[in-house]
Amino acid sequence: MIDANHVPDVSEDEILARYAMQSNHFRSSDQTAKPELFMPHPYQELSLTRYLDATIEEVLALGEETARELNKTFYGRADIQAIKCKVESLQVVKDPTPKNPNHANIQGFPLDKLEQKAIALELAADAKFYPV
Repeated sequence: MIDANHVPDVSEDEILARYAMQSNHFRSSDQTAKPELFMPHPYQELSLTRYLDATIEEVLALGEETARELNKTFYGRADIQAIKCKVESLQVVKDPTPKNPNHANIQGFPLDKLEQKAIALELAADAKFYPV
C-alpha cells in the first residue's frame, strides 16, 4: 500500500479498481461492468482504489472490508486506467482514508443524470470486470 504519510497524486497510467457491491453492477453472462457501477449516485464523485504499491490481495481485501462495513456483498472489481477516467469534466484525485491510503475519487460529474449516464457508459466500456 501507499505510505499514508506520502501519498502521491494519481498519475494517468495508474490502474484503479471500482468495487462492485450490487449484482446489477455487472453482467454475469459475459462478466462485464454495467454503467450503473460508474454512476456517482448519490454523490457527485465516485470512489476507487489505486493499485499503486499494493498487491492484488491487498486490493481485494479492501473490497471485502468495504463491503462488510456497508453490509453488502463483494462481487468483484472493475479495473480502469486513470487516463480513461478523464472524460469531459472528470478528474481523478487522491483521497486517502485512515483504512485505505490508496483511496481516490473521480470528481467533476455533471449534475444532469443523463449526462452522468453517458459518461458511465464510456467508463464501463473502458473497464475490465473481474469477479471474485
